[in-house]
Amino acid sequence: MNKQQLLKIFIINQTFHWFILGIILPVIALLQLEKGLNLFQIGISMAICSGTVVILELPTGGLSDTIGRKKVYLISLMIKFGAAFVLLIAQDFQGIILGFLLLGMARAFSSGSMDAWFVDEFRLINPKGNLQEALASVGIFIPLGLAGGSLLGGFLPMSLGKVTNQIPGLGTYSSNLIAILFFVIIQYLLTSKLIIEEIPPERKSDFISGFKLLPEVISTSIQYGIKNNTIFLLLLSTFAWGAGFSGLETFWQPQVKNILGSDSQTWIFGALTAGYFFAGSLGNMLITPLCKLFKNNYSLVLFLIRLFMGVLFFILALQNKIAGFTIFYLTLFLYNGMNNAPHATIFNYQIPSEKRSTLLSFESLFLQIGGLSGALIMGYISNSFSITIAWFIGSAVLVLSCFTYLFLFLSKKGIVEQEVK
Repeated sequence: MNKQQLLKIFIINQTFHWFILGIILPVIALLQLEKGLNLFQIGISMAICSGTVVILELPTGGLSDTIGRKKVYLISLMIKFGAAFVLLIAQDFQGIILGFLLLGMARAFSSGSMDAWFVDEFRLINPKGNLQEALASVGIFIPLGLAGGSLLGGFLPMSLGKVTNQIPGLGTYSSNLIAILFFVIIQYLLTSKLIIEEIPPERKSDFISGFKLLPEVISTSIQYGIKNNTIFLLLLSTFAWGAGFSGLETFWQPQVKNILGSDSQTWIFGALTAGYFFAGSLGNMLITPLCKLFKNNYSLVLFLIRLFMGVLFFILALQNKIAGFTIFYLTLFLYNGMNNAPHATIFNYQIPSEKRSTLLSFESLFLQIGGLSGALIMGYISNSFSITIAWFIGSAVLVLSCFTYLFLFLSKKGIVEQEVK
């Protein structure tokens, strides 16, 4: 397999993976409102999902390092199928909680698996290749997959949703869950066919033996991550992003509903969701030339991007017209798309191959803990005061987090010229 073939396969895998997620994103809060939940309960369900990931993130990352990234990812798809089915038939708060618990399990199993597979294969095929440029290329297509899924997710309630709404026990937004069930099966078949993984002999292990090795794998990986100052600062930045953005991701739909006065025009929710993913894709297109302009000083670029994101989030919270909301919403996600590749490049160059999945899961753990904290706090504030107040707090968290990258810049970290041993 050459570099271009590897990149093509990974793009297909990740684009379709995020396309499936995009189907539910435009209506994830509306689905729960339809089933009778209030804003605080929605915050709880999101927190349950994040909490499940927190508990399982490291064990599943360690399992991926021991029994194989492909095998663990396929397990995640089976769990995701179960989650969509449970949410489809759920009739009360307890059923929704179970569905989101399974979604958290699926997220934990998929986290760090295919990403670690790609980075290892990329560095094996092209040791001196530009990883940031490759990740940015993938990052162009991932938001497009999300955008395509979101557009479909916005129109499904207006088409298939009219049918599902007539079926006892289902509703308008059940259409999105039925679509997810179908596409998860397709993704399972594609992954089984396209992804080829050769596990090094020293890492080969069966499922049971893999579980027995988990304590050692997790312990050494955590120690490695905490002791490495660069990794630790990146982990703190990821935590802050999760905490700050959780309020935006959870409550933008109710906020838009408040601005519009209803949720009858679901195409607007789909268009906005697709729009912020298109903006993220554009951000990935712009980040490589921007990094070259700053001589690949990724930490300085990240400091400026995160600072602008915090300011844009504050301005977004002030909007009470759909036009203004759309402009600042999409601009915010343009900057967010620019953030991913340079951050991931610094992180991946700090970690060895045999610990990659575990440490990527360790980072995702920080993201989920941040998201869990933010979902609970933002949910309470949104329900007790207003979504606008919650977003003011989220913007402050993002502004403060930019200093993690400033510390990296001042310590001369973040310029990746060669592999960090």
